[in-house]
Amino acid sequence: MPSLPEDAQRTLAEAQRILVVTKFRYLGDTIVATPFLRRLREVAPEAAVILLTGPALPILLQGCPYLSEIWTFDPQNPGGWRANRQLISQIRAARFDAAFLLNRSLHSAWIAALARIPRRIGFDTECRGPLLTTRVPYRRDAREIDCYLDLLRAVGVEAAYRLPELWVTEEERRRAREMLAGAGAPPPLPRPLILFQPGAKDPYKKRWEGARFAAVADGLAQHLSGNGSAGLRACFALIGAKEEEGDCAQVAALSRTPFVNLAGRTNLREALALLAEADLLIANDTALVHAAAALNTPTVSVQGPQTAARWGYGAPHRVVTAPFSPGRADRHANRRALDALPPEPVREAALAVLREIGA
Repeated sequence: MPSLPEDAQRTLAEAQRILVVTKFRYLGDTIVATPFLRRLREVAPEAAVILLTGPALPILLQGCPYLSEIWTFDPQNPGGWRANRQLISQIRAARFDAAFLLNRSLHSAWIAALARIPRRIGFDTECRGPLLTTRVPYRRDAREIDCYLDLLRAVGVEAAYRLPELWVTEEERRRAREMLAGAGAPPPLPRPLILFQPGAKDPYKKRWEGARFAAVADGLAQHLSGNGSAGLRACFALIGAKEEEGDCAQVAALSRTPFVNLAGRTNLREALALLAEADLLIANDTALVHAAAALNTPTVSVQGPQTAARWGYGAPHRVVTAPFSPGRADRHANRRALDALPPEPVREAALAVLREIGA
């Protein structure tokens, strides 16, 4: 590692109060920040570490042992300059020694600078370099977890790649099993429990065709029933947010496989508990894929080639995509790749995962 400025070397050695800023809107980005939070706590065990993030994130990170407090801010709420001024005053009054800006926006660097945090470590993007005291190159060809860990490496901390983490209680898992039973899953709950999330927040860029999810489910059901000789030995369930109910209903209607449909019927903690209880999640590129990985539940995610390298995980997780010509790497590349991807590779990836876990 190249020699670091003396100011950077002192950042964690002297810091008693540290601010970490993640994106305010996207759950997946904060989930993949948990290896950063863990390593920061390991090297600064006595420091007060405060996370500044969006309003939904305290619920997501419930039980996280690496944070002292979570502050929330929603830049889309009415209030404009007044809300930002109040946030700057709150941060300034807390007298932070250092800020790690995982959020790459100009707004986050501007807030930290105006709050007079003396050491501000962040990515040198969005023309915000002059607002930072330690500028870190953002590697667009690297995994996002490693990019976040680069901020610690920039101040002299050795930081190895780790999977993300989330925390679900046994009581929450028990209630998830009751929810499945109440929605029609037979008791005792058949195994494997395979969750499908066919919806996505950005449908044009991320949503695979529902009929292909249905074909994957039918292929898996046939395999798990021994080609029909012994009945279905599995539980298939659909999950998704309220706005994804239509996607889930389409898959249920097109599939010959019986589904327990929980779309629009779970809050965030209930969805996490279902993921923790599941044996496999098959989904588009969504926050729930990162949540499942954080809860040690294997995943098969359908992704466009522009995101697969940055957001995928190693075994037992699989990312399935279709290649595209580098000469056509425009904003429509993900859509073309998803449209070209048939059900067979996704089904085979799911079967490979099920074999690995002994299901």
